[in-house]
Amino acid sequence: MDEMNLTKMKRLEIIKYSKNFDRAQSLGLNSLIFLALREQTSVAHQYEECGFQDIPEELIAGCDALENDELLDLAGEITFHLLGEKITAAVEDENAQYLAAQAIHDQNQPTLLSDY
Repeated sequence: MDEMNLTKMKRLEIIKYSKNFDRAQSLGLNSLIFLALREQTSVAHQYEECGFQDIPEELIAGCDALENDELLDLAGEITFHLLGEKITAAVEDENAQYLAAQAIHDQNQPTLLSDY
């Protein structure tokens, strides 16, 4: 297997693992990635600086094995996952409100003869 496929697998493994993160962990990992890219340091260095102990060190090491563009892609995919969760929650909330309103305003339903 060539270098590119090995790196891609590592990135995919990191993405798969990070989907089990809570919101704070996902935001923390993304913060570390963006800080490392901005400051031209390693993700591990930012990890030590920020002290986000709720992110596994193996994941940090995996991030440092990626090239800068792949690291940016990873951060983008984590962000996409966060946005997907936010949109799903908004749609679920909107559907719940619609169903509650429908139950309250039930007069649009035709009456049955058995109701009399």
